[in-house]
This record gives sequence, C-alpha cells and structure tokens, in this order.
Amino acid sequence: MKKRHLEILLDELKPHPNPKAHLEQYSTEGNLASELLLFAEPDIKNSFLIDFGCGTGRFSIGAKLLGAKFAVGIDIDFETVETAKKNAESLNTSVDFFKLDIKDVNSNFFEERYEYFKNSKKVIIQNPPFGAQKKYADRIFLDKALEVGDVVYTIHNTATRDFLTNYIQRKNRKITNIFQANFRIPAIYEFHKKNALNIPVDIYRIE
Repeated sequence: MKKRHLEILLDELKPHPNPKAHLEQYSTEGNLASELLLFAEPDIKNSFLIDFGCGTGRFSIGAKLLGAKFAVGIDIDFETVETAKKNAESLNTSVDFFKLDIKDVNSNFFEERYEYFKNSKKVIIQNPPFGAQKKYADRIFLDKALEVGDVVYTIHNTATRDFLTNYIQRKNRKITNIFQANFRIPAIYEFHKKNALNIPVDIYRIE
C-alpha cells in the first residue's frame, strides 16, 4: 500500500469523541502514523500486533491493513475503545479492542485468548502519554511493551532520549533505530493557548 493512500485512510478515521486531558489523548496524524507503519511493515507482516493505549485504533487498524495476522488494541477509556471498534468496521478490518488498564495486561492475557500468540512474532506499536499531565506516565507503557513484545516501536518526547536509551539498555534490549519527527498537538483542551503545537519526538525500534 502506498503511503498517501494509507495516510488518507487513517486521517478519515473518527477522532477521540471526548478527549480527556489527564489521559493525554492526542491522535497520531495520518502522515506520521503511515510513515511509522510502512517502515515497520517487514515486522508487521504475519505478526501478532499489539497497540497499547490504542486510542481510536490508527496503529492497530493500519497494521492489519499492512498484513498483521492478528491486531489487538488496548485502552483504558471506554469511549475511545468504542470509537476504535467503529473505525475498524468502517474499513472492514478485523481488530480486537479491549478496555483495560495497561497495568493489568501481560503475556498470559493474550495466551489465554489467542492460540497464535505463543509462537508468533509479537510486535508492539504504541504512542504512550508523554507524562505531561502525570509524571512518568510513559514508563508503564514502555515496561509492558518490553515485557510482551519481541519488537517494539514506541514514540517518546525527544527531551527524554538520554534517560530512555540508558533505561532500555538496562533492560537488556537493543535499540536498532531512533527516528526524530514532529508530533502535532492541536488545541483541544482549555489550557491550550495556541492553535497547534509541534513537539519533537523520537520513534524507537527496539528488539
């Protein structure tokens, strides 16, 4: 699938119906999401794809379109999960979405539900909260991704790069790539003063 086509499909998905500031609910724009997904396509093919903090399902739905064997999205917010289900239906893609706190998810959760999980290549693609509202909010997502995934793609604020690279190395995992990009945050909350803000982010590939 060409990048432009995937970008358009992802941008046409329904956004968060009622975004909540304390959850830092910001959708990844189609341009950035499609670029990440297409770079990850060799890992995605025939994989068991998991999106922690899936929001409205852009990564999990996009991964399914690119050939993931199974795609699962996990999010703590009921409204978001229901929107993600409708988004998957709109593109006729089979993605399972669960309303769960990330702290309550582990490999057993998937093994009990999917026979394919145990012997599959497990790939995580996630855009966790940056920790602007709750300090270290991204840490639990990274820990869970490293615990469950064979290959992890994860987006983090560039300002945390030194800490994260050391943290990941201490977990005995290897960073193969770090891409820098701009993450666009639109003015959707009352405390926003500008129409939009571009935050420099790093996209990590970890194995």
